[in-house]
Amino acid sequence: MKRVLLIFLCIFISCNIFAQKLNALLNYKAYCTDDSQPYIEFQFIIDGQSVAYAPTEDGKYQAEVEITASVEQNDSVIANLHFIVVSDIFSDSVKSSKPDFSTVQNVKVPNGDYTVQFLLKDLHADSKPVRYIDMIQVYFPEDKVSSSSITLLRELSGENGRGICQKYGYTMTPLYFDYAPEKMVVLPMMMEIYNTEKILGKGNYFFVKTYIELFENGLLANAQEIRYIKKKTAPLSVFMHQFNILKLYSGNYNVVVEILDADSNVLASTKAFFQRSNPEVELSLADYDNVEIAQTFVDKITDSLLLRDYVACLYPISSTVEKNFFDKRLKKIPTDRLKRYFYSFWLRRNSQNPEMEWLKYKAQVDYVNKTYGSKVVKGYRTDRGRVYLQYGPPTQIIEEVFDPQSYPYEIWTYYVLGSQTNVKFVFYAYDVVTNEYELLHSDAIGEVRNTKWQMELTRRLNPTLNPDITTPDEYWGGDIQNNWKLNR
Repeated sequence: MKRVLLIFLCIFISCNIFAQKLNALLNYKAYCTDDSQPYIEFQFIIDGQSVAYAPTEDGKYQAEVEITASVEQNDSVIANLHFIVVSDIFSDSVKSSKPDFSTVQNVKVPNGDYTVQFLLKDLHADSKPVRYIDMIQVYFPEDKVSSSSITLLRELSGENGRGICQKYGYTMTPLYFDYAPEKMVVLPMMMEIYNTEKILGKGNYFFVKTYIELFENGLLANAQEIRYIKKKTAPLSVFMHQFNILKLYSGNYNVVVEILDADSNVLASTKAFFQRSNPEVELSLADYDNVEIAQTFVDKITDSLLLRDYVACLYPISSTVEKNFFDKRLKKIPTDRLKRYFYSFWLRRNSQNPEMEWLKYKAQVDYVNKTYGSKVVKGYRTDRGRVYLQYGPPTQIIEEVFDPQSYPYEIWTYYVLGSQTNVKFVFYAYDVVTNEYELLHSDAIGEVRNTKWQMELTRRLNPTLNPDITTPDEYWGGDIQNNWKLNR
């Protein structure tokens, strides 16, 4: 997964590794010291119930996981890590009662783009080692204010103890899998801010602006206030905050942090994605009863079927909360309430001119209906139409209709898509007559991911899929791999 933070590029990536018995969580992110020395902090958290426990010399039991990690640049190894992380010692080997165990390792590196490779091996199990490879970008300019990535936490405690992560005198428990379950009432976070004293001057102040936005559209999340925290300049400032998420709907969100000078100029900005589960809190029709629609563009829509079609076409650009609302109630909402909902939808996106915002979007809907629709299904209901409306027109499209062994397919590329770069979507169809292409694979966050998509495209050549093979053999006239690689 490629993640690039919006301004000062400091990567934070969480990866879940599952291989037979060994389960582990890897957090690796870029930091900087107060004297401008960048480094990568690696945190390895081992699932204590997924490893084997072997007898120790005194007859008790302990697990051991061997970890090898390398940081590489242009085929040269910049740094290596090799160590064994051990669990606590127990009187038995019953896995169900064993807690997670972890270690943190730091590696100093200069600013640059790096490949990180990992090998994890349970020393007391027969399972194969877990291998993983990814990219990380480290960038902390000495002449600008910058920041580390945001670390989202499950718990932040001021008491020193035996927590999984200890820093700055606090015990920090990471937010596993970027997932905030229903029982969480607050969402803590931590990050570091660099160079404010050098850029803004000693003894001066700056502000940290923070809030939660909807992942899908960047709108301010319901019941969330924007916070401004005043801080004094320093070579390195630690920023911690806790968000109240008690009434935050189930859905996908970003924590957003901006560093501002005294004149409200944005000096640096970063985001962190998380998912929230809160099924007891939902949108209510009563929330729209006081919305005044008289003399508005919505009041002029008299055809109830047309109104419902207009509301339905909003699905691709709706938040997770709004989509859940649609799925449960769209067919049951009376026309007057549906009008209020429709108007509120656009009022929230452009309070000054909601009608203009709707007309701009309607023009896009008309385009996808004409381009990607058919006599059977409207374009906004197709996969290509949905992606176009949700993300906008792609930077590049490669169409392949006459490949001798594959189904017709298209590869769409977005050079920049939110916090990601070089994002691709692969659509395919069983024929070109119906015009109904399905989304087969994408590396965009939150989209369907199919590592065997090339094999699926060439089902004619490979009617029986081998789970261990992800790319087809070369064949005359086939250009799938080149189209994927060149489409960037």
